[in-house]
Amino acid sequence: MKHKLLLLFFIPYLSFGQSTLGKAKESLSKSSGNSANVETRNGSSSSNDDDDYNFFSNFFENAFLEVAYYSTLGIAFGGGDYREMNPYPYYNNHGEFTSDFSDDTKRTSFKVGANYLVNRIKGIELDAVFKPIPIAGLEVSYLNFSENTLLNSESLNITSFSANYYRLRENYFSAWWGIGGTYVGNEVDTWGFNYNLGLDIYPVKPISLHIGWRQSFINDNTVDVFKSQVKYHIKRTALYTGYHNYKLGSETVSGLVLGVELTF
Repeated sequence: MKHKLLLLFFIPYLSFGQSTLGKAKESLSKSSGNSANVETRNGSSSSNDDDDYNFFSNFFENAFLEVAYYSTLGIAFGGGDYREMNPYPYYNNHGEFTSDFSDDTKRTSFKVGANYLVNRIKGIELDAVFKPIPIAGLEVSYLNFSENTLLNSESLNITSFSANYYRLRENYFSAWWGIGGTYVGNEVDTWGFNYNLGLDIYPVKPISLHIGWRQSFINDNTVDVFKSQVKYHIKRTALYTGYHNYKLGSETVSGLVLGVELTF
């Protein structure tokens, strides 16, 4: 009898101690037939996550469709003006792309970066973008989330790659969209399709603004990544901070990020 009473006492504590990443992996592993049970167990916290998801998802899905439509329309009726790339942003007071060609401008570029998420759940992202030509690029991103609770520790690794089409390549801004694949590791171990779009603005040297969105379809759920960054450029190096929002299945993780980016 005493053991049963002790068990009843600790059940609420064990439920409260369930990790956010554990819930995220559970929801990403479920099919639509089991998703209702996951939402019921998560209670009100899931409804708050859904509110965040609906805001970001609806806004950026509509934006993606608009950008993709006009970009594709541009292919049919002729491409944009020819551009080359600076050795690094603001090299000649322009952004990444330039219409002022010289011996220093180039047709290829390579960027690598890393950022750290300031949150109870630790997040580290490594990413790289290679542009073999100004209009196209290959992007790879690796995300690692880790969480320690009183009961255990959890981790979640997400790897994404995409082929990007840089439709708008102006002196002071650029915009793109792309498609690719995402792999969610650990207990999920699933591949899924993703799409992304982004915008870089270079209003005044040495500051630039970056906005990005990527949505990956994993089983019957999604992994959504929203980024907003302010960068400070020092020749080939950019230091940045901003706000990142990650929807990992049924759970949302967000916060301030600190990062660095190198251009080669």
